[in-house]
Amino acid sequence: MEFNFVFSFPEHYRSIADNYQYLYKEINEGFLPHLMKSLALKPHHIVADIGSGNGFIAENIFESFALENPVWCVDPSAEMQKVARERKGTYPVQKTAEEFFSDAKTSQCFDTILIALSAHHFVNPHDVYEGIFRFLRPSGIVVQFDSVSYSHPIFKLAANGYISCFEKVSERKEFFREIKYQGKFSQEEFSFAWSLTKPKLYEMFRSRYLSTFHQFSDEQIEEGIKELESGTLKDVKDEDLINCNSVFLVTKIELE
Repeated sequence: MEFNFVFSFPEHYRSIADNYQYLYKEINEGFLPHLMKSLALKPHHIVADIGSGNGFIAENIFESFALENPVWCVDPSAEMQKVARERKGTYPVQKTAEEFFSDAKTSQCFDTILIALSAHHFVNPHDVYEGIFRFLRPSGIVVQFDSVSYSHPIFKLAANGYISCFEKVSERKEFFREIKYQGKFSQEEFSFAWSLTKPKLYEMFRSRYLSTFHQFSDEQIEEGIKELESGTLKDVKDEDLINCNSVFLVTKIELE
């Protein structure tokens, strides 16, 4: 079974690299505690973060688990890696997942490989996961997070992009049943609440905080905001907090 996992826009990461932390602040504050609970790291463990972005998660992992070695931050974006280099406990590697795992001679170098909300960028997922299993040490663990849904106000045109993106998560669920490995497999969903103001939500839209928004022109985004202003958010004041909810899927594979 083959799926199109690609939804990558290099300009997306060029445009938001410096502002990424601000745009995702509320979501990250809800997500990060769940991510940390999913990891069982010891100080001597060697960790790789695939699709690491600006290194925010890697830095938090390094400090929270008092790692002795920096987290390998694998990401193809030069702009994101520029930010990651300034963080504590990061070892930036500017490569795609396919490029990083292409070395057939390399094996058993990592205790944990993390894929946090980046699997949709894999061009050849079969090759990537074969590489992951080869790069993991015996009893090594791969932990992957996928976004199942965001429940915040959204205009109709953008909602279709959300649906398409979330449908791919169902495809990845099926994909994991087809790849071959020796080990334990588990999947579970979790949710968390977060909140933000209406001006912050509109700023996220205008900044194209999700890569799906790059298919829209400035005019289309402004029309979408007008749609919300005259409908769903008509009576919401600028200082009011909008309650939102996110559902994520965490997949764990522990090799024998």
